[in-house]
Amino acid sequence: EYHFRRDWTASCVEECINAEITFCSTPYDIGAVDLLEKQLDFYKIGSGDITWLSFIDYVASKGKPIVLATGAAGIEEIEEAVDVIAKRNVPLVLMQCNTNYTVDEGKHKYVNLHVLKDFENRFPNSVLGLSDHTLNHASSAGSIALGARVIEKHFTDSNDREGPDHKFALDPNAWREMVNLCDGVFE
Repeated sequence: EYHFRRDWTASCVEECINAEITFCSTPYDIGAVDLLEKQLDFYKIGSGDITWLSFIDYVASKGKPIVLATGAAGIEEIEEAVDVIAKRNVPLVLMQCNTNYTVDEGKHKYVNLHVLKDFENRFPNSVLGLSDHTLNHASSAGSIALGARVIEKHFTDSNDREGPDHKFALDPNAWREMVNLCDGVFE
């Protein structure tokens, strides 16, 4: 019910070009990787696929940077995936991720930003990031203070829309607030 149809790709790419935004999509099978190859500057691999090492190797064989979400994995699984990517010598953004996609105010306690320091020590050749599904900007700003350089948040034009992500996604005003706050962390 909430999937992205492949035949929407061309029009989404065109809209991104017109809006001067980098198009990105997360492929979930080999056919999607091949479809997106000429459309993407980098690939994102969802944390649900982190143990599908042959898939990760196929994505890495394309030679483009990879953003790897880790929310559904233990450290051994993350190490295996990072090793596969490292063998292909492609740049890696390693995303700490909380898979709690709810509007629960208390989900900050599950974000575990200190994992970023562990990632920094274990994977010094990776860029650190946070896939953040919390309702405010504290996790994003805190992750930057701990070394994250990539932040992923869900975006919507209205939190009143139907769908699984709109309730916790950032609307344009909240997005601007986050960017302004996070810019301040770098100063």
